[in-house]
Amino acid sequence: MTAVDQLRERLELSVFADDLFGENSYLLCRRDTKAALLIDPGLQYPQVLRRIAAEGLAVEAILITHAHVDHIAGVPAVRAETASPVAMHPDDHALLDWGQFQGLPFIPSGFQPFTVDNPLVHGQAIDFQDLKLRVLHTPGHTQGSVCFLIGLDCFAGDTLFQRSIGRTDLPGGDAQKIVLSIRNVLYALPAKTVVHPGHGPRTSIEEEMLLNPFVPGQTGR
Repeated sequence: MTAVDQLRERLELSVFADDLFGENSYLLCRRDTKAALLIDPGLQYPQVLRRIAAEGLAVEAILITHAHVDHIAGVPAVRAETASPVAMHPDDHALLDWGQFQGLPFIPSGFQPFTVDNPLVHGQAIDFQDLKLRVLHTPGHTQGSVCFLIGLDCFAGDTLFQRSIGRTDLPGGDAQKIVLSIRNVLYALPAKTVVHPGHGPRTSIEEEMLLNPFVPGQTGR
């Protein structure tokens, strides 16, 4: 068994997609200690909270790939229930328009502004007990977009999708930057890295380098 296989044996990954946006929230749980990390809780947060309670999980952190409302709508409720700190890249603070969020028809009742406890930087290691996730700053979809890497699993937010990339026509978007982020940061990862995107099915770096029509890559690694 390889080191990557051994790591995956120690972890349980659950994905929850919301019905409105199809946004994927990921719950990464250690099988040995019941410690967990939660990535991008959106409108599916009631389902996530039920799983956390049913399995007696201890959520050590809420990790945000970017500050679009579909990826953070569940943060206040999850934080209130779990007292977990919130981590996000500071370049996305400008997108936290609380007045606009609270006026949206789909926003959960009782939605309140939250503070970011842990600002993220590129290359930072996030402790998960004796394991670590690495932060990859990948601006383009937003200025503060990040991906989270553990072993050969990359949680890519809205930077890279199966055969597509994140849109760049919203505030903070930059078409040139997202291409550079994908080519210089994500395509530099091992080809067998599994990509868990913010919407849609998982893919791999190898597949996207070969088949992504928006950012083709060089194969042969």
